[in-house]
Amino acid sequence: MIRIISLWLVLFFSAATGISLTEPDTLKIEVTNDCETIAYNSANLIMYFYAIHDFDSLGIILNDWESKCGPSEPIVRTRILFSILADTFSEQIYDSTMLDYILNYMLRIDTTTNPDLYYNYADYFGFVPIRDEYDLFTQSIADELLNYDFYHPMELLFSEFYANLLTDPLKELQLTVDYQATDIRKYYYREVDKYRRKPYFSVAGYTGIWIPGGNAALLGNHPVLGLQGGIWKDKMKYNASFAFRFLKSKNEYSYTKDGIQDSTDYFLGGYIGIDLERVLLRIKRNELTVLAGVGFDGFETISTNTEDDSPDNDKGHSVNSINTNFGIGYRYYLKNNLYVALQGKYNIVNYNNQGGTNMSGDCITISLLVGGFGNAQKEIGLRELRYIE
Repeated sequence: MIRIISLWLVLFFSAATGISLTEPDTLKIEVTNDCETIAYNSANLIMYFYAIHDFDSLGIILNDWESKCGPSEPIVRTRILFSILADTFSEQIYDSTMLDYILNYMLRIDTTTNPDLYYNYADYFGFVPIRDEYDLFTQSIADELLNYDFYHPMELLFSEFYANLLTDPLKELQLTVDYQATDIRKYYYREVDKYRRKPYFSVAGYTGIWIPGGNAALLGNHPVLGLQGGIWKDKMKYNASFAFRFLKSKNEYSYTKDGIQDSTDYFLGGYIGIDLERVLLRIKRNELTVLAGVGFDGFETISTNTEDDSPDNDKGHSVNSINTNFGIGYRYYLKNNLYVALQGKYNIVNYNNQGGTNMSGDCITISLLVGGFGNAQKEIGLRELRYIE
């Protein structure tokens, strides 16, 4: 109790008079209520009381620092190191915000432009200058702890981390089995899942061939050009597709328009629909998928003419059908979120050419796709968390 009263007297008189305490040289007290000065004074007092082995006073300073300015990376770092030193370490010291503090300290140590970085983001760094006296102080504490016996796996990780021997503790949390039961690892994957579960957005262009069967085979094969865009989530891909087919029909066929039958070899086909993809197997950059879709399919039999004054030939005529399709696909992932894919589909159609040539028969489509996918928020979040796929 006498020690505590004495400590508060020191703090009171130093704050009131601006006294500079010079034992040791690092202990300097400046009078102000802003957090930059509170952090400066608190850091110097903590180093002073550690030097004279007054750990009770050190704890009071640390609590006072946090109560006035809120939690920060230097405060949490100090609590962890001294709890290990006092053999009182528990993961109750921190919560999920510890991940932010780990990333904060990694940036603090890794940066090569520390003056500008600190002065622009001093509050982010808890108003403790980068690689200055207090960082060297906590590093020396961590160095000392490395000689201790540890009873909790996180004690070793934090000691190596704050001794600047472990450059990426998040990688260790993912790859080392010793940390599987720790709270910090649970916090880590909870944060990872926030980003990992976000969907990717994709877009692709494709080309291929349309091969009709049955009676529709008289139309002949036609090249296909199309666009596809959608959302990818986990093993499911939900895409909207648009495609058109061109070139003349292989054979002439008849159709009936306004009660008049005529024949033509004109052909301009199209498809618009929703396509689903499910990943069956994924090996490194290779992916095997199963496909299913439904859409609206058809082709024009008359080229609409709007270039003359006659309204009779302005109205087109088309043969349409619902298209239900299924198939299988292969995708290979390139760098930079690009990919190429090959898809084969069986399309169940029933072209309704009433009064004209029977067009019954399903068709096969074979497509080559080149596309990309991405989600900037997801990718940045996982990259900042050093997530390993």
